[in-house]
Amino acid sequence: MKSAALTAGALAIALAAGAGGYFLGRQQSAAETPRMVEAGRPARITSPAIDARTFRATLDAERNPLARFKLALRHLDGWVDQDPRGALAWLAAQPPSERRDEVIRMALQQFAGADAKGAAGWAAENLTGNELNNVLITIAEDWARQNGGEAAAWFLGQPASPERDGAIEGLFFAWASDEPAAALKFLEANPAAAGLTTALQRAALAGWAKSDPQAALAASLESSRTNRDPAQFANTLANWATMDLEASSQWLLTKIPPGEERTEAARELAIIYAQQSPAAGVAWLDQLATGKERDAAASALVAGWARSDPPQAAKWAATQTASTLSAEAMSNLAHNFLLKDAAGFESWRASLPAGNFKAAMDQAGTLEAGEE
Repeated sequence: MKSAALTAGALAIALAAGAGGYFLGRQQSAAETPRMVEAGRPARITSPAIDARTFRATLDAERNPLARFKLALRHLDGWVDQDPRGALAWLAAQPPSERRDEVIRMALQQFAGADAKGAAGWAAENLTGNELNNVLITIAEDWARQNGGEAAAWFLGQPASPERDGAIEGLFFAWASDEPAAALKFLEANPAAAGLTTALQRAALAGWAKSDPQAALAASLESSRTNRDPAQFANTLANWATMDLEASSQWLLTKIPPGEERTEAARELAIIYAQQSPAAGVAWLDQLATGKERDAAASALVAGWARSDPPQAAKWAATQTASTLSAEAMSNLAHNFLLKDAAGFESWRASLPAGNFKAAMDQAGTLEAGEE
């Protein structure tokens, strides 16, 4: 996996995206600007048909900047229908603001509905950074549902960049949600995907898991074993888990024997339990195989739990004895507890009985203090 967008997709973005996708590479600006996703898209503004040339002259004649922008917004729908590039060029030339950027996204959404290639090309030439990343992903996802093969061929033909790679990832996720066989067949037959094939196959299987999880898991398990990539199977299962954590976790325990695939998958499910229901995650741990499998899941649960409720995560971690927590998990626990309540952490640490756990917390607390 060669880009930041692809690398971030599997875990950090995954859980934030929830049911929208466990393997997407969207990035957010500091302003958390709206993205062109189904649930949060700005509504299309309906306006009467216009003559683009006459309207542009009227727009240029308006001297008040605020009135000019309001006029453009009132007629945006008709303007984009007639002259999308002209409308977008005018919008891009206006003083930067969150509102201007939102309107550009609205215009691109409309443009992409009629000409996805044209909208993607305009975005690639005129946007940068997080804004380009998010817009390209949305265009790619919509295009994939219209014509996945055409969309994949176009994006793979563009110069490599983190934004392009993130869009291709989202494209295969969306395409395989509807047409998994076609998406996977494209990857097998298309050498242009070289270097990205593993990541895109993972994205496709993740998308497939949203519509037919057990079929996706069967294919993913076979592929993971052939390629010795248990993380692929774990990622596929995690996509089902974002929709039905109980069913997916029980499926894992009843269908997959203890081993590398199950250990990796248990780790991923524990992360989701930490977000959705740590208490249910604690109960689920008792069903896991003692040793490496349970240790990996318990460590993931504690590390994830500590991000939302470090005192409770610490309380459980200090009392449980069935697993050996990793050094990384204990470091994360101490770090998050100190960030949330430094005095509370010190009081809790002082109350711990002597032993390996207290020694680990003492060491983690000392390291955190040193870094400050």
